[in-house]
Amino acid sequence: MVDAQRVGIATLVLVGSVAGFTASGVLNAFSDGYFLGRARKKGVTYKTIAKRNAILGGAIGALGATMVLVGEQKKAEQVNGIRFRGY
Repeated sequence: MVDAQRVGIATLVLVGSVAGFTASGVLNAFSDGYFLGRARKKGVTYKTIAKRNAILGGAIGALGATMVLVGEQKKAEQVNGIRFRGY
């Protein structure tokens, strides 16, 4: 894999985890409030939940992106003239 491809995949991992954690946190807070009938605590809004989960997603995404960038790359072999990765 070319270095530019690895950087692109790492960027997708980072951005995707931030977006995913943010959306899931807000959706979870909404569903708890709606289905379980929990009263909102003072100072806890969807905006603060989204910020907290975005930070969490950023931390986990940074770890994932680091693993993509630092991870060892498998070399493709030739088997009867066909590229074979040996999985």
